[in-house]
Amino acid sequence: MMRHLALAIGILLASAQTAPAGPWLRERGKGFISTSGSVTEEKDVSGSVYFEYGLRDTITLGADLFYGIDRTLQQSGSGIVFLRFPLSKPDATHKWAWHIGLGARSLNTVITPAVEAGLSWGRGIKVGERYGWAVIDSNLNIPGEDLETRIKLDGTIGLSFTDHVKGMAQVFLTHQGGEVFTKFAPSLLLSPGKGRTTIQLSAEIPVSGGGETQFKIGLWREF
Repeated sequence: MMRHLALAIGILLASAQTAPAGPWLRERGKGFISTSGSVTEEKDVSGSVYFEYGLRDTITLGADLFYGIDRTLQQSGSGIVFLRFPLSKPDATHKWAWHIGLGARSLNTVITPAVEAGLSWGRGIKVGERYGWAVIDSNLNIPGEDLETRIKLDGTIGLSFTDHVKGMAQVFLTHQGGEVFTKFAPSLLLSPGKGRTTIQLSAEIPVSGGGETQFKIGLWREF
């Protein structure tokens, strides 16, 4: 029964233009790209680009880029190129993967190299007659001495309502500079037409550590 459920979730994830796939690696020759933009009520803005491509069935190449500028013109950015490898068997109910990456981070005029490593877990879920997925992603990002080490732990639960409408709820925890920041992010995922493209409508709401609510629109595409 559990293997049948895992297979159903795998088919769902392969056809749903899911978010960054956590422990589900991309098939060889298949890719995914997402772009997003966010703004707060105080006009802080940010943008991101995320990319994955299956070099092999057991190796996914990825890139994660971010840039933000706040109301005082303070700028921050990051860019990581990574490789993800599986830790579990292809038919396992509980999926595990790890990644290692190199890149850079910036704060205004300070630019420093950075290394990153992370661990991901995920599995399929079923609520009534609806299928979905649950993922936990963790990563440790260590920059040069001019910036602060960052530890992130993100949790995601997604559920398919129809072939073209899905919901997703995420919790983002970040530890940096001796503080812990927590955000809650509900999203509506719309896949019109043949479902090759998904539109994400989302908000990131601060729970602890300060900050302001961000309103986000994203565009996902598989190829």
